[in-house]
Amino acid sequence: MSDRIRVLFAIGSLAGGGSERQIVNILRHIDRSKFEPHLYLVNRTGEFLSQVPDDVEIASFVEPANAGALNLPGLAHRAQVTHVENCLREKQIDVLYDRTPHMTLISAPACRRTNTPRLSTIVCDPEHDLRESFTRFRWIKERLLRKAYRTADCVIANSQSLSEASQSGFGLSRTQVVTISNGFDFEEISRLSEASEDALTLKQTEATYHLVAVGRLHPQKGLVDLINAVHELNQRRVERRVELSLIGQGPERESLMQRVDELDLGQQVRFTGFLSNPYRAIRTADLFCLTSLYEGMPNVLVEAMSLGVPVLSTDCPHGPRDILQGGELGTLVPCRDSKKIADGIEQAIASASNRDIQTAKAKESVLSRFSIGPTTRSLEELLTYVARHHK
Repeated sequence: MSDRIRVLFAIGSLAGGGSERQIVNILRHIDRSKFEPHLYLVNRTGEFLSQVPDDVEIASFVEPANAGALNLPGLAHRAQVTHVENCLREKQIDVLYDRTPHMTLISAPACRRTNTPRLSTIVCDPEHDLRESFTRFRWIKERLLRKAYRTADCVIANSQSLSEASQSGFGLSRTQVVTISNGFDFEEISRLSEASEDALTLKQTEATYHLVAVGRLHPQKGLVDLINAVHELNQRRVERRVELSLIGQGPERESLMQRVDELDLGQQVRFTGFLSNPYRAIRTADLFCLTSLYEGMPNVLVEAMSLGVPVLSTDCPHGPRDILQGGELGTLVPCRDSKKIADGIEQAIASASNRDIQTAKAKESVLSRFSIGPTTRSLEELLTYVARHHK
């Protein structure tokens, strides 16, 4: 092992998601005097690719000339495993950190072949994540994934409740799972929230109440329930006109737009697409809404709270209840219940003039618990231990 520990951070791509943003944050803040970070991508694509620090070398899987043959079951996977294996050897990697189930399935056999220490992360509810992540040959992949997590030197969960779910869901021992929260560069988030270039600003008026939701347009996010809640508020004739901005892109975009048309909400619901800087829109919103059916640790909920914005979240597994401290720092509502979501929004409208005390407390709480410095130091200690004590 050299003076600096060589770490290979591995993920499928740098598409605009929470795990991808976290990888970039870690690459930016990991201590260069102790670590030499490298990045591995299966697909060298994604909105966050331009944010990778210049000193981080990127390796990516390149399909061989006979790429058509990779459609055969297992052949593409074996080619990817071999590619990661070669990368580990060529770069003399001391420890690998993988994120997302697909990457874990690739990195586990590659590390076994090279005897490279491995940290694997679990960032979403195991039951739901397995169902959503794997469509073909699911039972085989689930079996392999359980083995992959069990053979990792350490498994990281980003919330305590997710740690407990991972132990039961994958049969992991309590000593094998470590909880390290996602880390946030709150100074950068604050700076971006003040930026005017390439940023969406919501014009605040007494007549309009702005809702914002940020994330992939995917069934997991429960956005159809939020759209239905806006319609419900129209039926109730609440005192302020409610408008909703959906920031993100994903496979459910067309069906969500169709639902907006069915409810005649075209003048109230806006689809912005992916925004590299959503923070100005969040900061200028009246209420940030997270209506997910399940999570691990929803990054954007923490980010909204750090900007002093009131938040409403479904009480889904896992993350929101911990972040909001049981509802003390924001509103918790049931999943899949548009009327309860509407109730929460209506209550927020009614109490808009008295929001400052709760939002100030919420901001102070997340700044103290989730700052990038302490969370990165915890990860560095774990990487160092695993690299030096692997057998």
